Amino acid sequence: MRIQIESNSDMRGEPQRLYRGERRIDIIEMMDQWYGPGYRYIKVRGHDNSVYILRFDEVSHQGELIMFSVAPAQEYQDKYHDMARSAQSRQ
Repeated sequence: MRIQIESNSDMRGEPQRLYRGERRIDIIEMMDQWYGPGYRYIKVRGHDNSVYILRFDEVSHQGELIMFSVAPAQEYQDKYHDMARSAQSRQ
């Protein structure tokens, strides 16, 4: 899937955000990267806590979404229940 990747303007060119259609995803962590002839793969974590693997063609400056893993819903459910229990105990 073709995507738009916005990078820092410094020499390293680390991605700051990506766009999947109209959806903006801010990158909070660059987890890994590896290179091939004319491209590099970048593994990042988005603000939505999902993990994305991006392929950036350094010749054509095109980005592709290769894979993404959605953040586990259980983590959010546990956090919600903990907050609800905490609020009940204060009453």
